[in-house]
Amino acid sequence: MEYYLTFDLGTTSLKTALIDDEGRVAAVHVEEYALITPRPDWAEMEAETYWQAAVAGTRSVLVKSGADPKALAAIGFSSQGQTYIPIDKTGKALFNAIVWVDNRAQSIADEWEAAWLPKDEYRRMSGYPWIPGGLTAFKVGWMARHAPEALKAWKFLCLPDYIIYRLTGETATDHIIAQMNGFYDLRTRAWSPKMVAATGITEEQLPRILEPGAKAGAVHAQAAVELGIPAGVPVCVGANDQLVGAIGAGNVQPGIVSETTGTALALVATTDALLDDDRVFVAHHAVPGLSYAMAFTITSAIVLKWFRDLTAPGTSYDEFLQGVGDVPPGCGGLTVLPHFAGTASPTYNPNVRGAFSGLTLGHTRAHIARAIMESCACMLRECLECVTGHGIALAGVRSMGGAARNDLWLQMKADLLGVPVERPACTDAGSLGAAMLAAAGIGRFNGITEAADAWYRTDRTFEPNPANYAAYREVYGRYLELYRQLYGQTQIIAV
Repeated sequence: MEYYLTFDLGTTSLKTALIDDEGRVAAVHVEEYALITPRPDWAEMEAETYWQAAVAGTRSVLVKSGADPKALAAIGFSSQGQTYIPIDKTGKALFNAIVWVDNRAQSIADEWEAAWLPKDEYRRMSGYPWIPGGLTAFKVGWMARHAPEALKAWKFLCLPDYIIYRLTGETATDHIIAQMNGFYDLRTRAWSPKMVAATGITEEQLPRILEPGAKAGAVHAQAAVELGIPAGVPVCVGANDQLVGAIGAGNVQPGIVSETTGTALALVATTDALLDDDRVFVAHHAVPGLSYAMAFTITSAIVLKWFRDLTAPGTSYDEFLQGVGDVPPGCGGLTVLPHFAGTASPTYNPNVRGAFSGLTLGHTRAHIARAIMESCACMLRECLECVTGHGIALAGVRSMGGAARNDLWLQMKADLLGVPVERPACTDAGSLGAAMLAAAGIGRFNGITEAADAWYRTDRTFEPNPANYAAYREVYGRYLELYRQLYGQTQIIAV
């Protein structure tokens, strides 16, 4: 049996997994790390921390699985975007990794927007519906002003590119990670000379761009010794974690939507062509010839965690949510806006905050918990309508994240959306998607779609209950109306 080693490079942990050649998870190891926050709005990490986490994870999954390292077929990636590391020709990091959540460069983004980078022009070039200071390009612009010595770097590598370099000595990225760093032009599928020049670096300081899953190189002797694997194992580029998770959920054809309800909510909809919409992020899919739209919110299921920790700390979610299923849809008129830290899609507004409306003395903890869950389902529909509003037919939704473990929540989403909602059998869609990309990249499958068809499995499908349609239509209407009353037009009309 052959295996695929995958690295899911997260914000606070690196997940290493071993996937067998039937698409099943053989072993997983999670190595946590803490961000360095020297100032407000700054978030950094020592580059070596990521590499050592990959080393520890590799050795752990090989021990846990009992797999022969010689059976490794390829290495694949799923990663956060924007986080980057400037290195010299010896591979030494010249600066700590500046992590994607770091917001030190927002003033640079605002300054450029006011002076020479109109929002609509940047949207058409980059795919971003607004100009976020968290993108790599603006942080390199910040370096030009505040740490100009870093601009002498040999290469500026995003996080997966850096791990690929440590594995192979090659500098390569995929077009999705490239796009998410803010230097990439969707129209030309290449680095934007205008954006590169604005930061004070050259295109030669950026890695070459490959298709997701393409082979970047092979494990060299030094890395092989450190990880305990053979030299020569193919190393394939991956993509951003949201899209890789979507691929792991079989979201590789138009009309399929995957969503993750966790700390935030992120939705990926596969489309035939790039949408022209200023409410969502758009990009070319990893599957050649297809595109995708991504909508996301700042907060989601974390609001339920906040409420649990506030009222019943230490309680399991199963215990905390007892009685919620007995509360009728609509929660007796209680409406929640779960925007505790501002909004992203479909109405970008960092000043929005959460709200509870319609509370009475008759409401219980179960009512409030259910209202929070319903509000997250409303956010999902709100994001989804950015896509369906373009006339795109929706076949169904595949749900991931912590919320997907709760049957009631998935049924709620199916009822409110009016479409089937699936729970994938593999709860680790990011690792599975990374393995699919790598397997397609080395020719195990004839493309990503064939890999997804072979390895994606459904655990359970939740069909919408027509009896709840009217109740959830009213819930969604209240949600939109409360937002309008507090913050203005939602850009979505209740139907």
